[in-house]
Amino acid sequence: MLFKYSILSLCLIIVANSVLGETEDENQYMRDSYDYCRRWLGKSLNHTITKYEFLLYMGKNISDWYALDFYFINNPDANAKKAVIDLSLYGELFKYICNKHGRAVRNCAEYRKSKAQSTSYVAMQYLDWEDRE
Repeated sequence: MLFKYSILSLCLIIVANSVLGETEDENQYMRDSYDYCRRWLGKSLNHTITKYEFLLYMGKNISDWYALDFYFINNPDANAKKAVIDLSLYGELFKYICNKHGRAVRNCAEYRKSKAQSTSYVAMQYLDWEDRE
């Protein structure tokens, strides 16, 4: 009986993670990316970020700006929170931009981290809006 309960519990955990279409690995990449983004911005880990800060971290691409505007127009709940992007919304937006660029979440997270390491938040603010990648 205990074995059946264990199998049932395992199945429920797998289904719960699969319902969102995310693996636990992807969830961890989102958490790590969000934490790194806030550190890059000079924020503590208990603060949220804004749409502008998100776009700076993602590379200050003008096409991403327009893509997010389109996303927010079509998602009123997300639009209401664009000034206070939490982990959940960050994950949605991050995946949206990664998909737009045709990249897997893991690859995109690693790439954004490496790009952020090579350009400071202050330096990124002075760059013009253009498509860099």
